[in-house]
Amino acid sequence: MIGDYRKQKGLFCLIVFATVGLFSLVLAAGAAADAQLATSVIGSAGGQASSTNFVVKSTLGQSTPIGASASTNFEVGAGFWYQDPVAPSTIGDLTANLSESDILLEWSHARDNVAIDHYVIYRATQPYFEAAGGDSIGGTKGTTYLDLSAAGSTLTNYFYVVRAADPSRNLAEDSNQVGEFDRGTMGGPK
Repeated sequence: MIGDYRKQKGLFCLIVFATVGLFSLVLAAGAAADAQLATSVIGSAGGQASSTNFVVKSTLGQSTPIGASASTNFEVGAGFWYQDPVAPSTIGDLTANLSESDILLEWSHARDNVAIDHYVIYRATQPYFEAAGGDSIGGTKGTTYLDLSAAGSTLTNYFYVVRAADPSRNLAEDSNQVGEFDRGTMGGPK
């Protein structure tokens, strides 16, 4: 639950955002002779409501009602935000290329029913790893990532996967895995 407390010209407003299941609710409260409470609603079912004699009453979580607020000049905007349950498509063309002592990862844009917000890059020292939060080495809005100083050690090999994320924080499945292998050279017989 996220809250936002505002004071403007003697008007105290408390705006609370709460997620219930797949929906996010916006609750607002305020009191003044002339007040305006407004919120931007993301999604398809929100809207503005106004009246010359509007009553706002809240009993959410209260054993007794807080009471009604009424005014001849009162406007309330309310609605809900639809939480997108669909994850982005899986990236299938991840590549890793050597760029001096760095590893350059590149891939094509993923697809989503809403939008792609960013990509999360995961790295491990074991092949066929399952990406988890602790393996994440960073993120990017674009389709390239430079892992600085990752190449050069013959003792460590790195394996990478990338996941697309949408604005609702849905993560795609792991991309194809790529690896970086450093091989030491041995001198031959003289």
